[in-house]
Amino acid sequence: MNKSILIKTLTVVAVLTLALTSCNLLDIIGQDDTEDFAQIETIAAATISARFTQSAYETMVGQLTQIAPTSTAGGPVVPQASSTPLPENTPIPTFTPAPPVNTPIPPTKTPIPIPCNAAKYIEDVTIPDWSKVDAGASFVKTWKVKNVGTCSWTKEYKIFFFGGNQLKAADAVAFPQVVNPGETVNLSVSMTAPSDTGSFSGSWMLKAANGTVFGVGSAYNVALTVNIKVESVPASKDPDTVYDMAKDYCSASWRTNGGEISCPSSKIDTASGSITRSYAPVLWDGSKDDEGALYTVPAKGGDGMIQGKFPKLKIEKGYRFRSLLTCANKTPKCSVTYELLYTEIGGDETGGSLGSWDLNNGSSISADVDLSALKGKTVRLILKVSSKGDSTDDVAIWLAPRVTNP
Repeated sequence: MNKSILIKTLTVVAVLTLALTSCNLLDIIGQDDTEDFAQIETIAAATISARFTQSAYETMVGQLTQIAPTSTAGGPVVPQASSTPLPENTPIPTFTPAPPVNTPIPPTKTPIPIPCNAAKYIEDVTIPDWSKVDAGASFVKTWKVKNVGTCSWTKEYKIFFFGGNQLKAADAVAFPQVVNPGETVNLSVSMTAPSDTGSFSGSWMLKAANGTVFGVGSAYNVALTVNIKVESVPASKDPDTVYDMAKDYCSASWRTNGGEISCPSSKIDTASGSITRSYAPVLWDGSKDDEGALYTVPAKGGDGMIQGKFPKLKIEKGYRFRSLLTCANKTPKCSVTYELLYTEIGGDETGGSLGSWDLNNGSSISADVDLSALKGKTVRLILKVSSKGDSTDDVAIWLAPRVTNP
């Protein structure tokens, strides 16, 4: 309720109450004196009661004024200061919208121009990676590739050896046909497995007619590869073989006039001497063979020589030594002396020569030695080659050296 209306209402009630009580009192006083004094006391008590009622009203108005203050102008209630401060309103936080999340726009890829010469590897047509190949075995490695460039490949294009193990392949092989963009071609290279066991890898690149080198892969610079495993060497083709000296050639100790050398040598070395093996040798006359052959190369010098001393062997009745002696292909000045020596195990370890053969300007000699004189003895056989002059072409071959018992 509005404070002003309440005060006005209470004031009117109080005035009317006083007026009524005053009139009653006057009437009583004006009445006959016969009224008894008890009635006068009753009227006075009522008047006093009214006064108390007015006092109580004023007290209540004061309390109401403190409890429900109002604006004198009749406006909205304004809180007044008091001994107990009213709690302040906690401000409502203003909602601040989060900044919009930018959706990243993927960058536009710039098209990579297709080069003139580019290839794509399709498959290994022959000799998949890590195929097992016998030592010295000949094989043809074939890759299928696709021309994904903008230029045609002519027959002047080549696949060429780039690195690793060449596997006795040619340095380069021409493309077999014209290959237009989008077409495929089989590229083949003839190879020969090494004569020793192990894993071997070679890489091959492509070359355009103008000399530009290219390959496969996303950047067209990856080489084609050949990967093989050689786990065994061929057995001797002589069924009567007792001891295969080509197979066990690194069980012998090798030395030249310059000192001991390791077996096998990394390559044929006409300067320091070397010992290597091949199961696909090319002989002096250009013919190829498929038996194990030892390439024995003396060290350079007037007394140049190389020899290998094999493990001990007990000679039995009927044993013979056999081998074809010749020089390697394209060694026109080859001039050497072959010898078969031995040392006897036990006693004073005597020894000697079992055979000697001179070879001049190529040709070949079939060595066949009867070992019956050493029957029952344990010996170490020695293969030796000595230069007879200029050692430049002295690459001597022992083809299928072996002890047999026919």
